[in-house]
Amino acid sequence: MENEVQGIVMPDYSIGFQCIAGKCRHSCCVGWEIDIDEDTYEMYKTVKGPLGEKLKACICTPSEAGEPVAHFIMGEDERCPFLNSDNLCELILGLGEDSLSEICTEHPRFYKDYSDHMEMGYGLCCEEAARLLLSHKEPIRLIGLSERDDLRSKIFSHLQERTKTLDARIEGICELLSISSSGPILDPEQADIANWGEFLGSLERLDPAWDIEIAKLKAASLTREDLKAFDEFMEKEDRVFEYENLLWYLIYRHLGESPFDDEAALCVKFAVLSMRLIHYLGACKFTENGAFSKDEQVELSRMFSSEIEYSDENIDLIYDHFFDFQESN
Repeated sequence: MENEVQGIVMPDYSIGFQCIAGKCRHSCCVGWEIDIDEDTYEMYKTVKGPLGEKLKACICTPSEAGEPVAHFIMGEDERCPFLNSDNLCELILGLGEDSLSEICTEHPRFYKDYSDHMEMGYGLCCEEAARLLLSHKEPIRLIGLSERDDLRSKIFSHLQERTKTLDARIEGICELLSISSSGPILDPEQADIANWGEFLGSLERLDPAWDIEIAKLKAASLTREDLKAFDEFMEKEDRVFEYENLLWYLIYRHLGESPFDDEAALCVKFAVLSMRLIHYLGACKFTENGAFSKDEQVELSRMFSSEIEYSDENIDLIYDHFFDFQESN
């Protein structure tokens, strides 16, 4: 569906993205409330036959129980009622892709309006989007945007300076933003993994599997030797770029146009913290199994994104916790 992105700026790694539908291990049709836009809702009212009857039975209308918008009534295990046993959409099969509500058509895309252009990307809650990001070895470039001298471009320039270690690049970004690279957020030697594990355990959660990963953070049982062995493994496998790409994505998605210095600092702290936690969880899997696959990295990133990045409340609480850290150190 490349034609839909003409005239919109997007990362080069995501060109040609396609939903993998029934092959997806974590369908976006499970566990998420699915709203129905007004035009699609009106169209659904006209559908005849068994599919039309099922639509009538499976939609909570705006007037029911004070609901602001129509949405599907989720079935057992929080599955969309139109997701069949093969994890395929009955609406697409019966009515075609044009029958989907806007949220179904757009997910996992996100859009950002700038003064002179629009940008889009694909959220990491989608495993295929995460796979594309974490498989792209070359420095990420934006398609459709000329080179700029703005703050974000400078941050990306430091981030992609591959002659330096990733930690040295993070230090360069901190210098650019006039913030300290020391402390329990930005400095890997001082990272307070257990504290962050406790904090993440206090946040809203979706998947019980995330509790298992949080428990690993709370325990913070890895030694420096464990972490060094993991870093050597990732270096040998030529996979350090995966963490660079995670940072790139998080900054691209969350850093707005012409941010104030403190906004940029908060965004970078959030990106680095997210990367450090995903890195630590990867090191846990490597220490447990003696290996760490790309599929495991994709799953950790997808899970983190779903649990943290897709909750505005959780992100706000993390930002607030940054200030708590500053006051206690």
